[in-house]
Amino acid sequence: MNISLEEAMARTAASLDRQIEEAISRDELILVDRGATQAEIAEHVTARLEEGVKWKAKVLAEIARGLSHWDAPTGKLQ
Repeated sequence: MNISLEEAMARTAASLDRQIEEAISRDELILVDRGATQAEIAEHVTARLEEGVKWKAKVLAEIARGLSHWDAPTGKLQ
């Protein structure tokens, strides 16, 4: 099955979004178990969302760079 670079990137972005959501959800449960206030949880979630956005952008940029240079010549042995 062949897919375009755009489709691969869209699928990857959706997967990364799910990973971020799941990580934040786990964090929320841990914070609740530890007795965190709603304000503390909201602050943590906001920080994690900001981190997630940056992480996702870096990951997607690296993947796009790698995939767009798939056939580029390299000095390394294949």
